[in-house]
Amino acid sequence: MRFLRSSSCCSPLAAAFFFFFLVAVIGSTSSNLQQATKYNAMFSFGDSVAETGNICVVSSSSSNSTELEALTCTHPPYGTTNFGRPSCRWSDGRVVVDFIAQSLGLPLLPPSKSKGKDFRRGANMAITGATAMNFSFYQSLGIEDPVWNHGSLYMQIQWFTELIPSLCGTKQNCKEFLAKSLFLFGGFGGNDYNIQLLELGLTPEQTMKNTPIIVNATVNGIERLIALGAVHIVVPSILPTGCLPLFLALFVAGSSGESDFDQYGCLKSYNRLTEHHNSMLREQVQILQRKYKSTRVMYADYYSQVYKMVQQPQKFGFSNPFEACCGAGGGKYNFDVAARCGMPGATTACRDPSARLSWDGVHPTEAVNKMIADAWLNGPYCNPPILS
Repeated sequence: MRFLRSSSCCSPLAAAFFFFFLVAVIGSTSSNLQQATKYNAMFSFGDSVAETGNICVVSSSSSNSTELEALTCTHPPYGTTNFGRPSCRWSDGRVVVDFIAQSLGLPLLPPSKSKGKDFRRGANMAITGATAMNFSFYQSLGIEDPVWNHGSLYMQIQWFTELIPSLCGTKQNCKEFLAKSLFLFGGFGGNDYNIQLLELGLTPEQTMKNTPIIVNATVNGIERLIALGAVHIVVPSILPTGCLPLFLALFVAGSSGESDFDQYGCLKSYNRLTEHHNSMLREQVQILQRKYKSTRVMYADYYSQVYKMVQQPQKFGFSNPFEACCGAGGGKYNFDVAARCGMPGATTACRDPSARLSWDGVHPTEAVNKMIADAWLNGPYCNPPILS
């Protein structure tokens, strides 16, 4: 504090200014600390974007011994940035839920399916392939691939319900415990559209007819959590599908015209689908906010923030916004379904993952995940912000 070495160096006005500045800083720091410690635990639900290990636990105990080996997230160079090894996360390092937990002074959330863990500080129900709709809905459409049947939204709530007695014991204790916990619910819906687009071969316009039931399943899930005692619930939207290297590479391979792309290079029809879903979800969250006055339901906007990064990559420190950091697809997108990140011949990542938006053509890099977490904690891409 060299600028206050002696009383003679400052005028009374300057000294007064410094006093009020110091009070403001201390007050702000105290307020931020109070906000960051107000949650006793955190519980997360979702798909591979929020995965922290459930798919590996389930696959390792599966009768199908090859399933775990087939998971490319268990192979290098996944996890190289933060963990130094694959951690069953679909990124080079931490995911959004990790950064939020750390910012709140909580441990990294253990996967809920793991054995012998203490979940009283939190658990993660998210699992790769998760959908908003139950698998029976997709079976009725002719889908049998088990990758989509590891844990739907409904199943994840069941897992959480089964955990509750070990978390807090009595009904009154659980009411107080859950009221002081943070819930991250989603985003759900991405895989519901992936199934329709990739497995059923539907167009984005055709899939929109199922958007109302997908969003309704999410809303029903939120209300189930509220009925269980949740008070603080973050509801994320889904990522801009039309900007993902996966869809860009597949679409270009199918011969597309320039009119199919927006001025930034994203597929317009696929982003319209995502915008349609997110708009409907946001409207429903606003209805829930009015319906449950004593509950904080927060809408977290994945789409707008990531799309802004695509529009102005240099502003955020990124280059080549559509090129996957890890993979052996080559070309503009560096994505090939047969040469995905972690597969033989695709075990070397780009030199600097923090300068890329996409890690593997589908999931964000750790650098992006950190920016998203910060914007949800403090705004402007979460309404209201988690720490407000």
